[in-house]
Amino acid sequence: MATDSGIRLGRILGAPVILQRSWFVVAALVTFLYLPYVQNRLPDLGAGAVAVAFAFAVLLLLSVFVHELAHTLTARATGQPVTEIVLDLWGGHTVFGAESAGPGRSALVAAAGPLSNALLAVLTRQAVPVVPAGGIAEILLDATALANIIVAVINALPGLPLDGGRLVEALVWWVRGDRLTGTLVAGWSGRVVTAGLVAWFVVLPTVAGDPPHLTTVLWLLLVAGMLWQGATRAIQVARWGRLVPRLAVSSLLRPAVVLADSATVAQAASTLAGTGPDGAVVVLDGTGRPVALVEPEAVAAVPSDLAATTPVTAVTEALPVDAVVGADLTGDDLLRHLRGHPFARYAVLDGQGRTVGVLAWADVEAALTAR
Repeated sequence: MATDSGIRLGRILGAPVILQRSWFVVAALVTFLYLPYVQNRLPDLGAGAVAVAFAFAVLLLLSVFVHELAHTLTARATGQPVTEIVLDLWGGHTVFGAESAGPGRSALVAAAGPLSNALLAVLTRQAVPVVPAGGIAEILLDATALANIIVAVINALPGLPLDGGRLVEALVWWVRGDRLTGTLVAGWSGRVVTAGLVAWFVVLPTVAGDPPHLTTVLWLLLVAGMLWQGATRAIQVARWGRLVPRLAVSSLLRPAVVLADSATVAQAASTLAGTGPDGAVVVLDGTGRPVALVEPEAVAAVPSDLAATTPVTAVTEALPVDAVVGADLTGDDLLRHLRGHPFARYAVLDGQGRTVGVLAWADVEAALTAR
């Protein structure tokens, strides 16, 4: 079933499993990169090689699901509620309903993910001798085993936002008795890990005269950017932790006006002109739920003769379901949401579900660093 936040695949232990549409970007890329290997190993397949390459992308998705399911099962066993399992562009993540009650429980939940991939790699590799040699099943099992080893190793690296970073956070939390200190240390460790990955796989081979393929460089830099951003957000959240009790969404939100998703770019331009420099335009779906933000630069880029016929949805930035917050959110609840769902901007709803403004991550940061 399709929803605003993605495709709902079902529920596991009461938590919905959501497949974000961004996963199909990864599926296409994995299929493209794996296709030459399939064609080389099975030259007689012809066009069927594309289906085999896509099947590998699906197996990777299942591996990610197993990883997130391990987090879910461990969290439930330790008394931590899980509200959602999301499979997306970067693999996936599990959304928890509350912070872990202690460092031991946090460490168990974090460790479950990489361990599940390591176990899956072993089981998959053990299945290889059972299938016909040189066939489709063998190459898919081999590739899946290798992919799970890589996923397990990378996720075990000691830096946020990886699971290994959660273990570092839990260790410092246990030693110092302060989770925020653990988050700060693990965030800096995440930056070191990111720099190390780029140095190991790009800089050192290039210096040695054996530069990696351009595709490898681009993919690694994309992943490194995600890791660096996650580590940086962790550092910020840790620094804000002792100040955040005084923080409130209601005191930071920017004014906003709303448009229906059936509006045109011309209507958006007219609306933007009346919002002022700090205002924002939020696009609502047919149910009144905020689903996107209008991008002023994108509006300005549309030729004036096309503005009246171009839908506003062509110049918007989508709002994930977790990028919508209540105007009454304060203190630790606000910190928890920002930490679990880091976005540049959030739509803000009042108690009646009406959109009353936009909260920008930059405004939260400025408010905290200024105190």
